Amino acid sequence: MLQFNAIVDTAVLTVPLNGLSMRLRPSELESVAAGLGEFDSSEEGDLLTLAEAVRRLPSNDRAPAWELAVRRYGPHKSLAQAAGEIGLDVIVAHDLMERFAHNLSAVSPQDR
Repeated sequence: MLQFNAIVDTAVLTVPLNGLSMRLRPSELESVAAGLGEFDSSEEGDLLTLAEAVRRLPSNDRAPAWELAVRRYGPHKSLAQAAGEIGLDVIVAHDLMERFAHNLSAVSPQDR
């Protein structure tokens, strides 16, 4: 397992939320990255890409999308179950995960 704090400045894990901020936990990032499979050139790159993909969502969508991703990809729950656990409609959850996935594919190394 990647020793995240030793490699990456944890400030890059802070995501703005309408005047507040959300700090993505390294353990959650690692869990989501493992659930998604490798999509970048390194473990560190995977985690930074995840954080940037969340940052690219509209600020009102960042926290629910991240919570949904943690529940969906970490323990491999169905989208319906993960959405139900956080009180989201499945259609809204599907839209959030589609936009999150799009952002994952759009993040380039220089964006992190």
